Amino acid sequence: MRVALFGLLAALLLTSCAALRPVAPEVNLMGLVMDEVTLSHINLVANLRLFNPNDVSLSVEGVEYELRLNGVRVSSGQALRRLDIGAREFGTLDLRLASAYADLFRFFNEIQHGEELDFRLTGKIQVGGFGILGHTFAFDQAGKIPLAGKNGGRAPFADPLGPPRRN
Repeated sequence: MRVALFGLLAALLLTSCAALRPVAPEVNLMGLVMDEVTLSHINLVANLRLFNPNDVSLSVEGVEYELRLNGVRVSSGQALRRLDIGAREFGTLDLRLASAYADLFRFFNEIQHGEELDFRLTGKIQVGGFGILGHTFAFDQAGKIPLAGKNGGRAPFADPLGPPRRN
């Protein structure tokens, strides 16, 4: 009887430890929208879709990120908005990006003449709280933003991006 009770307690303890060590959420850049143009910079909004592959809910406490377009770093920063994502569910998070004109001019000619723009979004996601219960996961997602629309005209930044390319 004691052996069975000990085995049940050990199994319960191992299951709860697995819940404390979650699997990293999947991060995909779903859209990039030009939000505001000022005299000194351009504000963009990057729409992220996060998938929680775990059997328990995840609490995203913060995101640090860096965005590169055609190899040029155009923005970096952090989002501190908390987001709860249910088990095996999707959540969305909008990142506000500010880019200086000096950075944007480096690839301006490629935007004018190219059909697509390479992007790379890297960073870290803090989940589950701070200290011993918190976990930080790195992400790295790359792909292409189409610049030519379906009818041959320029495609708006607001169009959803194609499927992510894994690195």
